[in-house]
Amino acid sequence: MNRIARMTEEGLVSLITFLLALILILVFKVGDFLWPAWIIEYQNQITGVLAFLVVILILLSPIIIEFNSNPRPLSGPGKDPRSGWGS
Repeated sequence: MNRIARMTEEGLVSLITFLLALILILVFKVGDFLWPAWIIEYQNQITGVLAFLVVILILLSPIIIEFNSNPRPLSGPGKDPRSGWGS
């Protein structure tokens, strides 16, 4: 479980870092002469959406890590929690 939690945490950190790098590129207009016209036109909206995603990921990261490392076993078809499998 600790390994899964660590891998999930590393993935979230990588994703948040990537999104923050995109935000910095958009804010400081790095290489804007290479951007398509639609990115230049909607630059503020794209930056806002990316910033919103970063905030949401930061706030939900403990829940995401906990959900991935400690999945709750659910009873479903074929499993009776009182008597075991297939009974």
